[in-house]
Amino acid sequence: MKRMKHAIPSLLIALVISIPATAQSNSKSKGKLVDRRDQAEGWYLPVHGSVTADGDKVDGFDMVLYKDNVELGKLQGDKNGRFELELDIDQFYTLRILKEGYQEKMLYFDTKLPPDLVKYPDYECYVNLQRPNAQGVDAFYTDFPSAIVRWDETMGGFYHSEHYLGHIQTRLAGIASATF
Repeated sequence: MKRMKHAIPSLLIALVISIPATAQSNSKSKGKLVDRRDQAEGWYLPVHGSVTADGDKVDGFDMVLYKDNVELGKLQGDKNGRFELELDIDQFYTLRILKEGYQEKMLYFDTKLPPDLVKYPDYECYVNLQRPNAQGVDAFYTDFPSAIVRWDETMGGFYHSEHYLGHIQTRLAGIASATF
């Protein structure tokens, strides 16, 4: 009777160990874990950002993240001006980037994806802060986002709108540069 009690736990351990190995080999053969987004939770857009000031690496800047115009919290980048975000899919976010003595930058993210899409690239974000230049600048446009980022079907990823960026840069001629 004692042998039978010890045999059952050994058999259970062997089964538990073999199940993950089988599941891994099946997922590797298919090449992906899921076929549709409704098969899993927690889809997000990875954002990798880099902030410079007048073209140089910067530290000591602050960020404020909003979801649907509700503040989620304050964030800080690292000493090399880098930051990482994970934004939920099918949501709207605004990221304010602030550094004393520099013009604030705002980025707007529309993370909506086509419903059947399960694989997509991360978004790389480069932001250049500049000192305010009031000469010839219409202050009305300083309250608009510097960039609008959304899914671009033709490019197959998240990209900022070149048309919008060009328009804002024209309006902020004394503030904006080639990067947002």
